[in-house]
Amino acid sequence: MQYISREGSAVINVARYLLSAQVGDRVRTIDSLSEEFGVSVGFIQKALTTIETNQAVSLSRQGRNGTFISALDEAKLAKLSGLSHLVCAMPLPYTKHYEGIASGIKAQMTELPFYFAHMRGANVRAECLKAGTYDMAIMSRLAAKEYADGLVTAIDLGDHSYSNAHRLIYRNGEYDQIVKVGVDSDSPDQRVLTELAFTGKSIEIVEIHYSDSLNHLTNGVIDAVVWLPEAIDMQGMGLSERSLDQFDECRDASQAVILVRSESQYIRVLLRKLLNINTLLSHQHQVVSGALSPSY
Repeated sequence: MQYISREGSAVINVARYLLSAQVGDRVRTIDSLSEEFGVSVGFIQKALTTIETNQAVSLSRQGRNGTFISALDEAKLAKLSGLSHLVCAMPLPYTKHYEGIASGIKAQMTELPFYFAHMRGANVRAECLKAGTYDMAIMSRLAAKEYADGLVTAIDLGDHSYSNAHRLIYRNGEYDQIVKVGVDSDSPDQRVLTELAFTGKSIEIVEIHYSDSLNHLTNGVIDAVVWLPEAIDMQGMGLSERSLDQFDECRDASQAVILVRSESQYIRVLLRKLLNINTLLSHQHQVVSGALSPSY
């Protein structure tokens, strides 16, 4: 096991503090930083000197008026804060929306080495994020509400950024015969929307893997499933759909959010500095429409 020296710890913590600052901000006093980070004022002073020497920050010292930030280099600060790269956990890229969001983020994250870990199940992504395996995770706003403990939303991309609206999918002409409904317990979106769609009705929940939903539906293992029509050849597969738009939760399920750990506020601030939301959404829309090939 490697141990970080007090001097190294001071550099990391001061760099993380500076990541959350803006050009023009007054730098906190050495004493206050020393008290917060639990190291001597000497180590804090050395940390600031090291960070300046690495040209990650430029400081303007104005005597009794204090010290102000005149320039910041987020990429250099990120490295000094212990971030040599960023890894984002996100869904398997089986829809244009998912491909578009990955491609849009990748196009802007040029300051640091950036990677995706694609995995099924919002709960798995949340647990990996909480464990520190990854630095950030993408899921729906609806799923994020379920895993809020220990996590915070860094960026909310708004309506239909995660997907088009979910629908209840079933075989043509068989809505009144629905008895068995497939649900993946690892998908809060599917589970919550299924509960709402069949409130007060007698159905049997069949545990499935989300990726097997359509196979089970067409093979008769289940009679219905909450899914995304955008990823289905509805006519070719003999399927029909019913809207779930009457539920607020359906809107939440269509909104993409980027989560970070509560203690990693510096990553939250860094993402907000590096990602332009309008540019990201424009990139995603072009991928969804076919005007742009995704690259991630």
